[in-house]
Amino acid sequence: MYKKILYKKAYRILNISTPLNFDCGVLCNNKCCKGDNNKGMILFPGEEIMYANESFLLIKEKDFCDTKILFASCSGKCDRKLRPLACRIFPLVPYINKDGLLQIINDPRAKYLCPLLTGIDHIKISPVFKRNVRKVFQRLSQDRDIREYLVKLSGVLEEYMRFTGTDIDTL
Repeated sequence: MYKKILYKKAYRILNISTPLNFDCGVLCNNKCCKGDNNKGMILFPGEEIMYANESFLLIKEKDFCDTKILFASCSGKCDRKLRPLACRIFPLVPYINKDGLLQIINDPRAKYLCPLLTGIDHIKISPVFKRNVRKVFQRLSQDRDIREYLVKLSGVLEEYMRFTGTDIDTL
């Protein structure tokens, strides 16, 4: 029940905040929402409780860093008020640096998918959105399970950046 309250608060903060002041899906033909059974988003630890009575998401267990996580895929159509946290924060991602500090960074895995990360000067992610994502993860990272997951995710992001030769793009 504790995690449900935590995620409800996070969703509420992000319901009023988006990367741009218009539907950014018009820039890329909704690439990040093109779902099928093999594409999707992770659910953060305990987030599945938010989808116990929903049928629009197919939730599967996947291996991730010697642990099991839940991965949600959909048909590409959902009620935006019900979308998972990873969808709500895209193309940003929480990152725990070497000093154990939480940062919100541009997700390096989204660099080649999302036009918001291509460096087009006149398209900037809203500072309010960035602040709200930070606020959400400052709260969520207080939970031990979520914090442990964020540390593992940060290691995966570091490996990805090493493999692709990209740098951490902090906000």
